[in-house]
Amino acid sequence: MSRKYLKGFSRFKIFPLTENTETKYIVGEGILIPSAQKLSKEIDSSEDNIYADDEVWDVDKQVNGEKFTLTLKELPNDLREKLEGGTYSAESKEYDFSTNSNAPEFACTYRGLLADGTYRMFRQYKAKVTKVKMDLETKGSGNNGAVEIEGMFMSRSCDNKLFTIKDTAEGNADLTWLDSIPEIKPSTGNK
Repeated sequence: MSRKYLKGFSRFKIFPLTENTETKYIVGEGILIPSAQKLSKEIDSSEDNIYADDEVWDVDKQVNGEKFTLTLKELPNDLREKLEGGTYSAESKEYDFSTNSNAPEFACTYRGLLADGTYRMFRQYKAKVTKVKMDLETKGSGNNGAVEIEGMFMSRSCDNKLFTIKDTAEGNADLTWLDSIPEIKPSTGNK
């Protein structure tokens, strides 16, 4: 059997959330984010031990989402607006961010290359950026500056789904799975 460990990361694409209610989930057109280098994520949860018979009888776990850090080699100002929530003017090439700027919510897809040449594909249904960090270095110090984006992946409102993971079939013919996120609309018929 082929080994399936992750050895790559690429094709990070965001989909602006246009509706996320208890009955409807709709995303906008996908926007590919170039120069993605790394994505780290981990479940954010709270746990309470439940005691009985003088021992831990059960653990009550509440998942809040997933904290993430996305590392990009560059972040153009027009994309920064879509992630961080400021305002970009294509005419003046200026990006303005104020203390009352609010990061927009988005869904996203991305893939990880597996050792056998196939991909593990991910859909995250709701995300919000909380911090953008840049390191500027003087020329000659390696010039390896990157942009770190921190945020939270959260569940969508209609079904509390946080993410979906799918491995591609041999030949990778189903990579188009990453090109969309299915909408959920209220049913209109009688049952």
